[in-house]
Amino acid sequence: MTLRPSLWITFFVLGMGTAGTTFAQEPQPPEVDAIQAVISSQWTAFADNDAPKALSFAVPEIRQRFEDPEGFLLMVELRYPVVFHHVAYRFLAPRVGTYFSFQWVRMTDDQGSVWRVLYQLHREMIDGPWLIGGVFEYPEENAPNFLPDPQGA
Repeated sequence: MTLRPSLWITFFVLGMGTAGTTFAQEPQPPEVDAIQAVISSQWTAFADNDAPKALSFAVPEIRQRFEDPEGFLLMVELRYPVVFHHVAYRFLAPRVGTYFSFQWVRMTDDQGSVWRVLYQLHREMIDGPWLIGGVFEYPEENAPNFLPDPQGA
């Protein structure tokens, strides 16, 4: 399968280097459920201030950067406040690949501002667990239009 140029640009921008990754036209519900469960579980760990649990949902490279899980929790709280604490969210249509996937989430912070948050997920084996490899947070009006939500905002 040949990827459209816009997907290659997305991979380049996100620094993923995923040549050969294919994306399903219609994701299978179990994969979508697994992806959204990992994200939701990390949010629960943030709400519980459970730093080791929150960090456990990250890819190994991120876990290695944070010898102290409390440092990870503090980083997320300071750099990604809407991810750390939000009052509402809605999962938008994901893009599911074999080893890399993307999940947009529309989130509202406690001040009423709306954000688009892009989760980048990875797994090492085809039947392995999904782990969070990156999070990109944008104010709703400034969210990039790569990987637009086919279901609308």
